Amino acid sequence: MDLLEPQKQDYSLLIIDDELEITKSIARQFRKKYKVFSATSAKEGLEIMEKEHIQVILSDQRMPGMTGVDFFSMIKDKYPDALKLLLTGYTDIEAVIGAINEGQVFRYVTKPWIPEELETIVREAFEKYELITNNQRLMLRLQDANQTLEIKVKERTSELEKLNSRLSELNQEKNRYIGMVAHDLRNPIGTAEVFSELLLENYSDIPEDKHLEYIGLIKKNCSFSLDLIHEFLDISKIEAGIFDLNLESTDYISIVKENVKQNNLLANSKSQVLKVRTSLTEKKLCFDPNKISQVLNNLIGNAIKYSFPYTKIIVDMSFENNEMITKIIDEGQGIPPAELEKVFHPYQTTSVKSTGNEKSTGLGLVIVKKIIESHHGSISVESEVGKGSVFTFRLPVVACK
Repeated sequence: MDLLEPQKQDYSLLIIDDELEITKSIARQFRKKYKVFSATSAKEGLEIMEKEHIQVILSDQRMPGMTGVDFFSMIKDKYPDALKLLLTGYTDIEAVIGAINEGQVFRYVTKPWIPEELETIVREAFEKYELITNNQRLMLRLQDANQTLEIKVKERTSELEKLNSRLSELNQEKNRYIGMVAHDLRNPIGTAEVFSELLLENYSDIPEDKHLEYIGLIKKNCSFSLDLIHEFLDISKIEAGIFDLNLESTDYISIVKENVKQNNLLANSKSQVLKVRTSLTEKKLCFDPNKISQVLNNLIGNAIKYSFPYTKIIVDMSFENNEMITKIIDEGQGIPPAELEKVFHPYQTTSVKSTGNEKSTGLGLVIVKKIIESHHGSISVESEVGKGSVFTFRLPVVACK
C-alpha cells in the first residue's frame, strides 16, 4: 500500500465535553470510522493524549476549570500536529475566530450541530492531518536525499581530485621518462655517429684493428637504442591496454633451458656461471612463449648485468600448489631496502649500477610484471645488499581453452 494513502482505521478522535450525553452522541456517530476516545474534562483529555496517538481533537469551548481554547493553547507545543476542532455557542464566536487566526484551532462547530456538517468537518480535519504528516515525511525524504546527494558529490569530488592528482603524477613521470629516453637515445646515437664519421673520413688513416672496434661500438650503441625504443613502445602499448597474448600449451622447462642457453654466452663473457636447477623434466603450461621468453631474458640479463665476474646465477624451477615457481638467484650487489618497492614501477631506477658498464632502460621490470600478471601470475623480489637478489615469479598451471 502507498505510504501516502490514508489509513482511516488507525485514525484516533478525542472528544472532550463535560456533558456525558454529548460525548456519547458524537462517539456513536464516528466509532465505526475512527478509534474514538472520550473525556469529560481538559485534564482527562490530556491524560488520554499522553497514552494514545491522537490525530484530531474535538473539544467543547465552555468547560469547568479551562476553556477549549485555553486547552488547545496549552497543548500546541507538545502536540503541534494534532488538528483541533471546537464545539461552541454563538456567544463565543469572537474568541473562537481569534483562536483560529492564531492557528490554535483548525475549525469550529456551533451548537446545536448538524451531524452531516460535523461529519464533513471531522473528515476534513483528518485529511488535513494526513496532508501535514505526508508533507513532513516528504520533507524528511528530501532532506535525506539531499544529504545522500551531498555525500555522493563529496565522494565523487574526492575521487576526481585523487584521479586528477594521480593523472598529474603520471604525466610528470611520463614527461621525466620521455626526457630520460631522449637523453639516453642521444648519447648512443651520438656515439655511433662520431665513430661512423671517423671511419668515413679517416678510414685509411685508422689502423685496421681499430676498424672492427669502431664497428663493434657502433653496433653496441645501435642495439641499445633499438632496445630502448622497443621497450618504450612495449610500455606505451601496455599502458594503452593494447596487450595481446598468444597462448599455447607448451613445455615450460624446455623454454627456460633454451633461454638459459642463449644467455650463457653473455654470462661467460663476464666469467659468470649460469645454470638451471630443477628436478622437473617436463611441465606443460598455457602461456605465451615469446612473452615469457622476454621475462626470462630480462630477469637473467639483469642478474648478469648487475653481478660481478666469477659469481653464480641460478635459475631454479619447482612445482607447488598447482603453480610453476621460477627463481632467478644471483650473487650480485643487492638492492637497498628503501629502493625495493620501486623496482617494478615505471620510470623508476635504483642506485645499483651495472658491473660491466652495461646500460639499462629502466622499463624492463615494469614490462616483466605486466606480462606475468597478464598470465594471472605474480612476481616478487627479495634482496640483501652485498649478497644478491632473488626474483621469483609464479605462473598458474592450467590447460589452454
